[in-house]
Amino acid sequence: MRRSAPALAAVAALAVGLVVTVVAPASSVATTAYRPVDPQRVLAGTDVTASKDLTFDLSSVPAGTTAATLQLTASRSTRTTSVSVCKGASASAACIAHPQLVVPGGEPGSVTVTVPVTPSSRTVTLHTTSPVRAYVDLHGWTVDSTVGAAPNDSLYVPVDPSRVANDLAVSGRSSQVLTLAGAPAGATAVALRVTSRASTESSYVAVCPAGQTTTACASTSVLNTQAARARQASVVVKLGAGNQVQLFNQQGSHRLSVDVDGYYVASAAQQRGGRLQPLGTPQDLPAGVVKSGSTLRLTLPNVPDNATAVLLGLRGTGAWQPTAVAACPGTTASAACSKTSFLVASPDAPARNQALVPLGGANMDTITLSSAQASVRITPAVVGYVIGSVAATPGPTATATPTPTPTPTPTPTPTPTPTPTPTPTATSTPTPTPTPTPTPTAAPAPAPAPPVTGGAVTVPGAVKPSGSNTGVPAGVALTRHDGDLTISTAGAVVDSLDIYGFVKINAPGVVIKNTRIRGTATTIQRALVTSNSAGASVTIQDSELYASSPSPYIDGVRGFNITVQRSNIHHVIDTFHLTGGNVRIESSWLHDNVHYASDPLQGGGASHDDSIQIQAGSNIRILGNTIEGATNSGIQFTQDSGIVSDVQVVKNWADGGGCTINLAEKGRGPFAGIVITDNVFGRDTKHYNCAIISPTTTKITAARNVFTDGTVAAVQKG
Repeated sequence: MRRSAPALAAVAALAVGLVVTVVAPASSVATTAYRPVDPQRVLAGTDVTASKDLTFDLSSVPAGTTAATLQLTASRSTRTTSVSVCKGASASAACIAHPQLVVPGGEPGSVTVTVPVTPSSRTVTLHTTSPVRAYVDLHGWTVDSTVGAAPNDSLYVPVDPSRVANDLAVSGRSSQVLTLAGAPAGATAVALRVTSRASTESSYVAVCPAGQTTTACASTSVLNTQAARARQASVVVKLGAGNQVQLFNQQGSHRLSVDVDGYYVASAAQQRGGRLQPLGTPQDLPAGVVKSGSTLRLTLPNVPDNATAVLLGLRGTGAWQPTAVAACPGTTASAACSKTSFLVASPDAPARNQALVPLGGANMDTITLSSAQASVRITPAVVGYVIGSVAATPGPTATATPTPTPTPTPTPTPTPTPTPTPTPTATSTPTPTPTPTPTPTAAPAPAPAPPVTGGAVTVPGAVKPSGSNTGVPAGVALTRHDGDLTISTAGAVVDSLDIYGFVKINAPGVVIKNTRIRGTATTIQRALVTSNSAGASVTIQDSELYASSPSPYIDGVRGFNITVQRSNIHHVIDTFHLTGGNVRIESSWLHDNVHYASDPLQGGGASHDDSIQIQAGSNIRILGNTIEGATNSGIQFTQDSGIVSDVQVVKNWADGGGCTINLAEKGRGPFAGIVITDNVFGRDTKHYNCAIISPTTTKITAARNVFTDGTVAAVQKG
């Protein structure tokens, strides 16, 4: 078990004792996996009498099934009503004592429930404290992978919660298709939360895989909207082709926001993942108040070994106005997570929701709650844990790529201390003769950060990027632009500019090409290009980025939803500083990082310059680049801001750093979906022959990585 810590502490001097003990789930379930299905209604609107059991059977229970994942909705209550979902043909006293859903009088509610069933015992029982109308939809099965395994049997991979759709307008009887671009390879289902606001009338919203017929989808439900009220619900839903889901609206107009907490990934597509293990009895935690604009830290005692996420229930009361409460992993909330909504508390009635939240902090036992608009009293409860760091059981038709056995070598420090080097002097490129400054022209908005072909290198890894085939192509005349440039027009194209300033991206589908970006002298931390606004994305092609006034405050590119191709980036601290996912860096030359022996942003210590630093995110591709000249690391995985997963580092020429590729879990658990293959490494590292260093708890798909002389570049243990 893990080291315990104080139970509940708010940043604003709130301290509450916690005396609950959580028992680690038994290891006998280590062969189970989750098998998602198209949502289907298994109990149509049925009136349930108070204190009278209602039983129903699940049909077509697969061989090896141990539990069913159901979406329960209850409506038409006249008073606060508790609803219990129990196994078998009767509701036990223990089951009744711990209801999964509590709805206020006159309000509907929905919750995801995992209930034990087997092919020989497929009966489920509902028990309520007051009359309600109940609806139940089947979303998936928990199955024993050793009995009748299927290709989509999956393990859970948490991600730093993030908003994937914000205020999506829906109206009338219609469906909206949503693409989850950040889904890892092999994803089969997604855990998400849907929030509605500005509703014109009561309705319901179903969440289904894209491709399921509208009729079938419309027969299920997840979120029940109400006029002039914000509502929310969580669900685990199967993904359709292209990692798409559809949102079906029955009637009325609404604004919907969608947040993602994690993905189920096919066992054959990953080497490690987690399994949801509900506690036999939910554990109530002491209540606390999270103040407006502040945070409340929740530290769980006795978290089971290898837990990566917690199934957390929250009840919010006492808010004087509607306020969104976010639940984020670790001791601080990342910028992306803080914009999500776990529940919306209001003065009208207690707000309730439960969802899967990644664990963070040094001991993987900490969650931080925040409130946007008003103070709210929060009563938390632990419903279960996702237990990870166990080998996945592959399906019958696919196999996972084995991880090569590392060659024993001296073990360097996981995060090497950079060796101070003299401050370099940046070499400016001569400025072309100025001509009138054009304004960026709008173009049809492309998909976020699309991969684009063209330029000197069209296939990542085919030609080594250098000064001859990256940056502004020869013969392109540049027009000088003085000052910062903020782009707020979707699909805007910036072409052939020489920018003496910084660029901020606030719109989707922006393209910067054939352009030089120099920045200016600054005493605040900035990046030459920043794309960290919700919904914004940028593609940078055939361009040069460098700090003409070198500074410890300037990075190259910061943010997420970024594609960079055939570009020359140099004389900055971090060439890339990634705070989220959906990033593609290909066929580019990253070199000559600025390094200071005394860096004000490192408390006077040496600079921690990296060619690529990944703080959070998934769906990150680093393909066919030359990466050299950093003191700390060529590619540094930190997880400082959130979970990092689904990263591919393929066909690069990489060198430099204490170790060229350094994976540091930072208390957020093992990385999942890390692929490092077909790279050529130099030997100019602080630690002898240290191409890749990784904790033993993270399993990397590594193959065909060599040093420049052709010898194998193995993964070292750190």
